Amino acid sequence: MAPSTGAPSSPASLPSGSYLLTVSMSTSGTSGFSSCVSLTIDMDGQPPPFVAVIVPTPVHVERAGNSVTITPDDPSATFRMDLQIAGGNLAGTASGQYGSNATTMAVTGRTGTPAAVIGTIGPDFTSGALEGTISVAGFSCTNNGHSWMLTAR
Repeated sequence: MAPSTGAPSSPASLPSGSYLLTVSMSTSGTSGFSSCVSLTIDMDGQPPPFVAVIVPTPVHVERAGNSVTITPDDPSATFRMDLQIAGGNLAGTASGQYGSNATTMAVTGRTGTPAAVIGTIGPDFTSGALEGTISVAGFSCTNNGHSWMLTAR
């Protein structure tokens, strides 16, 4: 994937540059523990139904050797993804929060530690799974089914 500045890259490269990060909250995991909580109630005193939420944000990718750091362009955001590259695969952690169109997304691990992240570098985008807790607008889901994707901008 090539960012908006620079030459085209090989299928398994992830150069420094400007990207769009999209994190998707899942309401169920692919296996094992999964839990969702709502801090809001509707007019009948019931929590609203859970729905998956997708929140994109412009980010900057900084690569140094096999280390990759992803941070939002918004200086007030605390979100950070720290990854290590091994071949075409990525592994690392993510935590913090960022906002997009008046929606704030927070990412943590299950016990307040950073969430675990894995992924694959592809020719057109980089994507993977996130295991931990994602909170958006009063909804919070903890599982291993959350996903993320980086695309060039």
